[in-house]
Amino acid sequence: MRLFLAILLCATFAFSQMVISVDESVSKNSGKSLFVALGASALLPGMGELYLDEHEMVRPFVWADAALWLVAFGSYYTGERYISSAHDYAVRHAGLTTNSKKVSLLNTVGDYRSRSGVDGQNSSPDNDEDYNQAMIRSGRAIDAEYNSSIQWNWGSSDNPETSEHIDEYKNRLRNYRISRIVFQVSVGALVLNRVISVLDAMRIYRKTSSKSLGQRMQFVPEFDEDGGGLLVNVKF
Repeated sequence: MRLFLAILLCATFAFSQMVISVDESVSKNSGKSLFVALGASALLPGMGELYLDEHEMVRPFVWADAALWLVAFGSYYTGERYISSAHDYAVRHAGLTTNSKKVSLLNTVGDYRSRSGVDGQNSSPDNDEDYNQAMIRSGRAIDAEYNSSIQWNWGSSDNPETSEHIDEYKNRLRNYRISRIVFQVSVGALVLNRVISVLDAMRIYRKTSSKSLGQRMQFVPEFDEDGGGLLVNVKF
């Protein structure tokens, strides 16, 4: 029985045909540099794919990057306008006596109605309406963070107009914070777009730059439909 199987196997290979096919896409980038591809994608997403002659994802990467840059610049510029607007509004309606646009200072101006006493008498004053009094109650010096030259006064909370002023001021600061969040998210998305493009360029390079046929060679036995016997298809 073993002898019969051996004779049958020899006869099969004797009448078989070997077909060798070469997939050119496997090694089309064998002469190109992986580091150039990765660097191009890191600099501008999609350029690594373009360098490796894979055009399918070039436009999506480029257009996404352009849109993200537009959002980043737009949100940053909008935030700067909001913080300047809030500062000018405090100068006009609360008599803020500093040109500083430091965000922490402007937030403090919105948290307290005054620095050294609210104009007018409040029927139910808040313990934290005056910055100086709040510092004294907390055991801190009134000029520990801001010197005494920095003053502001939004006026009594009993006056609806002054309450509207401080609410509008806080709304401008809120819009500033939103614009900064959008800016940070867009910057993060720009970084992520580059990471994805770099990984995609690496995938393409590994797929299309094989320099070792031994790693790509496949023996695929096939039967000829025309009755020509066994075909041994070698793909690499």
